[in-house]
Amino acid sequence: MLAEVRLNIACRLLLDPSKRLSDIAKFVGYTNASSFSRNFVRLMKIQPVIYRQQQLARKHGQSCQRK
Repeated sequence: MLAEVRLNIACRLLLDPSKRLSDIAKFVGYTNASSFSRNFVRLMKIQPVIYRQQQLARKHGQSCQRK
């Protein structure tokens, strides 16, 4: 459940291109961007930077959609 909450918050924060990945990682409770990225890929099957690019291109995506 904690992982799900972290993921949803991270997905929302990734929609803001001014937020750095390392800041998002720390905000949702990871020690660094690398561990955040690994867990994001494990849960979402996509890198956080790619997720951000796709969501910004679509101009929506307020919640996580797992692949």
